[in-house]
Amino acid sequence: MKNIVLIRHGKAEMGGKDHERKLDEDGLVQAKSLREKLVNLGLNSSTIYSSPFMRATETIKPFAETNKNIKIIEKLELEEIHMPKDENLSKHQIIEKMWEDENFKIGNATSHKEHYAKIKGFLDEIFNDFKNNNNDLVIISHGVLIGIILKFFFRVDFGFKDWKLMTMPDIYFLNFDDNNNFIEMKRDNKNIERIFTI
Repeated sequence: MKNIVLIRHGKAEMGGKDHERKLDEDGLVQAKSLREKLVNLGLNSSTIYSSPFMRATETIKPFAETNKNIKIIEKLELEEIHMPKDENLSKHQIIEKMWEDENFKIGNATSHKEHYAKIKGFLDEIFNDFKNNNNDLVIISHGVLIGIILKFFFRVDFGFKDWKLMTMPDIYFLNFDDNNNFIEMKRDNKNIERIFTI
């Protein structure tokens, strides 16, 4: 059995430019705890695909450093979806509407459907690589984008209520048999120190 592991980054500092926000004190503890969890699960991965945002790369770096053969590949396709502010709707209201309607967007943002169309080619590429080798695939990104990948690419039932339940960090295991047939998805964020719930 092989696994695709989707990981949401740990807790980050609030100030500064979004892509430069580092893990805060809790997030650094979470990253070390995540490393222990993934090592204990015996993941067989030589490549990690990561959002280039600092909070994502810092979350997975301790695990990558457990094996000199593991490399982190930063991909723009794994950035969080852009959601501009709106004077009439809160951020959570915008997110809820986007989950309810895959074509909903604010201003110059992209809808879930449009964003998925932009990243589908990249997802096809790494999934084909996954099918052609014996390694697990590890992807670290952001909450909304992970939900989009689960919903649109893997056809998992995922919506606003599921997004609201997400923690920092959070982990979704997608299990595949030897013929690369999808078996099931398991969310498992147990044994992560200082796990953060929004």
